[in-house]
Amino acid sequence: MNKNIVLAFACLSITLVAPLAAFSAPYGEFLIHESQAPQSFQALAQKVSYRSSGDVKRALNYYGGPVISHVKVFVVFWGIGVDSQIQLNIGPFYQNILDSGYMDGLAQYATNISAIDGRAGTGQTIGRGRLLGETTITPKNQNTNLSDEMIQKELEFQISSGALPPADADTLYMIYLPAGFQVSLPDSSHSCWGEKALLGYHEGFKSQAGNSIFYGVIPDCTASFREVSAVSSHETVEAVTDPFPTLGNSPSYPQAWNSASGFEVADLCDSIAPLSHVSGSNAESTVEPWWDNLTGACAKGPWMQARARANLSLSIGRGHSWDSLRQAGRFTPSRWDGR
Repeated sequence: MNKNIVLAFACLSITLVAPLAAFSAPYGEFLIHESQAPQSFQALAQKVSYRSSGDVKRALNYYGGPVISHVKVFVVFWGIGVDSQIQLNIGPFYQNILDSGYMDGLAQYATNISAIDGRAGTGQTIGRGRLLGETTITPKNQNTNLSDEMIQKELEFQISSGALPPADADTLYMIYLPAGFQVSLPDSSHSCWGEKALLGYHEGFKSQAGNSIFYGVIPDCTASFREVSAVSSHETVEAVTDPFPTLGNSPSYPQAWNSASGFEVADLCDSIAPLSHVSGSNAESTVEPWWDNLTGACAKGPWMQARARANLSLSIGRGHSWDSLRQAGRFTPSRWDGR
């Protein structure tokens, strides 16, 4: 996606009721709304620069940076005010999609190839991931108007204090903000409505200790959980395939997979493919399709978990012990306890 893109909303009244835009660090993208009819492939071609590779048109090029091989999502609730439906449902959502066919096709975005500028790749493969856990932090920064720099500093503090698990090359912290919190990015995009409004973004940075920290941020824009889950899937697959976004519409190292116009893997299916879903044993999760370089089209799904696994029922109350659920095999990760 292009960090310099400015989005104009044609139907502001509709946007105010159900936000239609999401950003990816801080690129612009349109979240598919169910009332929108998919546009033609020609509409996509107008915003993507292609290069030919044999008989296949490749929308995404490799620019030499790393990917996330087997993503371990850790969910971070920013304080106690995060919407209760998100707190209840986002863990089962990630458990469902990360160990499913939704992730399998991303194997094509391995980095055991040379980059477009000839530099050596990082030699990584991409496979299924898992939910590492979730927790509610007590932010040191008590501001309700947050910048991306503030969020990065808070992440470093929470990791160093032991409130969050340490980062490794596969860790992705997905941060959910309470209602009333605003987040703004360096290109002047901000949550949740108006010009350059965002529903979510992802980013990566180097900590003071030199470690890579990858994260996504989802503000509360009064969207339905279905829309929140679609944005969450969008940012997750883009973080996996391009964890270090760079500025502008001329992508370069340390980016990984990106179009020549600055769009990431899920951006290319905005307004092209309708939302899809992943089916698990006790869950059906809404996801946004991603671009399939091998077929030159959106991988529309639906997807399934290839092997049966019991899932946490969405009706389970908040009073249940997470340890007992884990021991019963109903929910693999527990809330982070600092161990």
